[in-house]
Amino acid sequence: MRGFSKKEAVGFFFTGAAVGAAVALLFAPKAGAQTRKDIRRFSKKAVNQLDDLQNDIREQIGEGYEQVMDMFDDVKEYVEDGRNKLQKMIRTA
Repeated sequence: MRGFSKKEAVGFFFTGAAVGAAVALLFAPKAGAQTRKDIRRFSKKAVNQLDDLQNDIREQIGEGYEQVMDMFDDVKEYVEDGRNKLQKMIRTA
């Protein structure tokens, strides 16, 4: 069984915190209007945090893709250089 990455653990933490906060708001002894206002405020904050997390993940995926493509280009260049050297050795032999 694999462990969780730091990002997954942070995501689980924030999700648990959000659920806990929502439950606490629902069971807090406040007026209904105040509780609904608190829930709206909390949900807007949670949506903003999720948007930020989504943007961070997209950025990291983009960076990872660029790194993979750079590595692929390096390997392709290395193979082409090797092929050219081999062809040169065959011609001179």
